[in-house]
Amino acid sequence: MEKNEGWGPRPSRSTAADAVAGLTAQRRRVLEALDVEPRPVTAVAAALNLHVNTVREHLDGLVDAGLAERSRLTPSGRGRPGWGYAARPGVGSPSAGEYASLAAVLAEHAAAQGGDVAGDMARLGSGWGRGLVESLDRVDEPEQVVMDVLGTLGFDPEQRADVVRLRQCPMLDVARRHPEIVCQVHLGLVRGALEAAGGDAEAVGLEAFAEPDACLLHLGARPGRPAARPGA
Repeated sequence: MEKNEGWGPRPSRSTAADAVAGLTAQRRRVLEALDVEPRPVTAVAAALNLHVNTVREHLDGLVDAGLAERSRLTPSGRGRPGWGYAARPGVGSPSAGEYASLAAVLAEHAAAQGGDVAGDMARLGSGWGRGLVESLDRVDEPEQVVMDVLGTLGFDPEQRADVVRLRQCPMLDVARRHPEIVCQVHLGLVRGALEAAGGDAEAVGLEAFAEPDACLLHLGARPGRPAARPGA
């Protein structure tokens, strides 16, 4: 299936400095108080010893800036649940920017060398993924470990059953020029991370530029057909 030039994920932000450069000192404090799991406004306000309304204004500003996410909290009683705020995984992550710079050089070099480039890159990515997981201090379910790794590297993953939509790419320009290199590294990365976390690495498949705004990562059965265009 021929893919339109505009299909695929959007580029990731490169560094923390780029993401927070325009924040005031107080808004930066609010951002630093957030976790990857949603927290109610009252909890953030209590941690910072600030008024709830002041914190809510800063949190909404962080959402508008793309640095935080807002979602409904789990109901705990009668009435509609309140809003929770969480730091957006991977946005402005220094590791994502460093990864993009290094991987761009690697991709250009590998393309010039020739040989079994795709296989070599997949094996390289697999070793990298295993190393990332082995360095973690906590143990989660295998798929959650993969989501954490992808979020940290700036892919902005969104999971739907056994399919993960990769809505950002840390090195989108290079991936479009050399998908046989970059996408194979990403595929190997996920397989290595999943294997190290105790999951089934052999079942992983990747559809690059599968949708107008994402690549599709399959954590279950390998994709049997190309992703359909929206509305098809």
